[in-house]
Amino acid sequence: MDTGLFIKDNFRFSADAATSMYSQLAAFIRHQIKLGVFSPHDRMITENELCELLNISRTTVRQAMNELLEEGLIVRQRGKGSFIADKKINRKLNSLYHFSDSMRELGVNPHSVVLQCDVIDADDDIAAKLNLPQSQRKVFILRRIRFGDDTPLLIETTCIPYNLCPGIEHTSFETHSLYETLKSQFGLDIVHATENLEAIIISDADARHLQCADRITVGYRIDRISYLDNGFVFEYTTSVTRADKCSFRIDLFSAGSHASRLRVGFSRELNARD
Repeated sequence: MDTGLFIKDNFRFSADAATSMYSQLAAFIRHQIKLGVFSPHDRMITENELCELLNISRTTVRQAMNELLEEGLIVRQRGKGSFIADKKINRKLNSLYHFSDSMRELGVNPHSVVLQCDVIDADDDIAAKLNLPQSQRKVFILRRIRFGDDTPLLIETTCIPYNLCPGIEHTSFETHSLYETLKSQFGLDIVHATENLEAIIISDADARHLQCADRITVGYRIDRISYLDNGFVFEYTTSVTRADKCSFRIDLFSAGSHASRLRVGFSRELNARD
C-alpha cells in the first residue's frame, strides 16, 4: 500500500472540527490501520513528504506521528523510516481480560493447541498458590499454545482446584473457551486477579512451541492468580511469551489535583503477526 498516495486521495482537514489538525491526521491514519487498509509492515510516508503533501507544519505532522507511535500503531526503524506495526493486544492490569475476546477485537482469529488437559495431584508449589488443604490436592491442569491467526503468541498453563469444576477435563478446549466454560457450567467468574512478571530465558521445549528463531531465547513469564467474589483463589496461570511478541507499558498519574485518578496502569502488548 502506498500510504502517501492513499492519504493524498482520501484525507482532508475539517475546518469546523473541534479537534486539532494533528489529532485529525492521527485519527485518519488510525482508522485506516484498524480497517486493514494500511497493513502491518507497509511503509509510512515520511514526515517531510506529509508536510509537503498536506501543506502543514512539521510540528503538526510530528505530533500526529508521535501519537500513533505511542499507541504502538507505527514503528520507527533507524535508517529505514516508519512502518505500520504488527497488530497487538493491549490490556490494563486493573481491567480483567480474555485472550480470545482481545484477539477478536483486533480482527485476529484466536485458537489454541492443547498440550495437556488432565487431572493431577498438585505439587507443593501449586498447592500453596491455590491455598489447597492437604486433603484436597487434585487440580485440573490445562496447558495450551495460544495463537493469533497462525502466529503462536504464548504458552499458557492453568491450574484450578478440581473440586470446583469436576468433569471439566472432558471439554475440548481447542474449540471452547475456558472462562466461558467455568462460568456457564460451574458458576465460576473472576472478579479480581494479580500478576507478576519476570524476564526469562525460554526453555528449548517452549522455544520450539513458540517457533522461536535460534537467536531468540529471551522471553517473559507472567504468573497470574485469580479470585472469586468470595475471596477464594480459583486459578493459577503461568504464561510464557517471546520478548519480541510482548511489551509492557506503565501509565503513572500524580497525586494532588489528580488524586481521584491516581493509579498505575499496566498494559501487555502481544504482536499478533510476524
